[in-house]
Amino acid sequence: MAKGGDVKQEKITFGGKGTEPGKFQSISGVAVSTDNEIFVTDELNKRVQVFSMDGTFLRLFPTVLPGERKTMLEPHGVALDVAPGYLWVVVRRRIWFRYEDHIVQYNKNGRPIKKFDVSLKNQLYSVIAMDVRNNKIIVGDKSTIMLLDPNGSRLWTSEVGSFESNGISGVTSDKEGNVLLTDGYKSVYKYNPYGVKILEFGTRGRGEGQLYSPRGICLDTSGHIIVASFHTHRVDMFTSQGKFVRTIADISHPENVAMGPCGELVVSSVFYNTVTIFPRQMVLP
Repeated sequence: MAKGGDVKQEKITFGGKGTEPGKFQSISGVAVSTDNEIFVTDELNKRVQVFSMDGTFLRLFPTVLPGERKTMLEPHGVALDVAPGYLWVVVRRRIWFRYEDHIVQYNKNGRPIKKFDVSLKNQLYSVIAMDVRNNKIIVGDKSTIMLLDPNGSRLWTSEVGSFESNGISGVTSDKEGNVLLTDGYKSVYKYNPYGVKILEFGTRGRGEGQLYSPRGICLDTSGHIIVASFHTHRVDMFTSQGKFVRTIADISHPENVAMGPCGELVVSSVFYNTVTIFPRQMVLP
């Protein structure tokens, strides 16, 4: 008989396509709070849904602007704030053939606190993360990476380059305040806190350690870089200097990735509208 500590945990998958609570129509971002709640932006349903670390649906809230509770906007990227109990979401309103883009702060129950306006170029999606060390907001938009104050003022902007893909597809930061991103084509870039590129790695392909349309990116508790390689249907781990370590997960079309506070890995699968939680022992090297 296995002891409690010897019980093997299995991955958990939840979601599926639909409009009812717990279902999704186009997952556009995932983030995990320090108290183990998973926040998922449900783009076409125009809401954020919240789940426990065992996949149980907890609550949802519409993505509205402060003072405009009747008009729901499409949410894209999501990131947890430095302040516990708050999050930031990139939202978009379609007005005929143009768009209005905003970054909105909500409390964890969905009350909109404040917003600032941004002008984004990517008509499909934009990604967002927090520089936790310096309390700054990082936004990736097409080929532009930018660092913003929580009041919306722009601190620096860097042009990553022109890609053969949809552009920047994932962004995160490390404990030193460096910004890491995927270019949606084949590479991972690292910028120092002042916007200077200090690392680039990745070769396009399906072989071990190669990336084919890298999307979501996050770091584990040891600083390893974890990347969702969309067209190779896997999530790969690299050292902080870009050396391939191993494949963590084989999963169809992984899009967004986030790390839980206890080492769990949360991955969205875009074509199935599902989220999968991989337990700590499946993630750690």
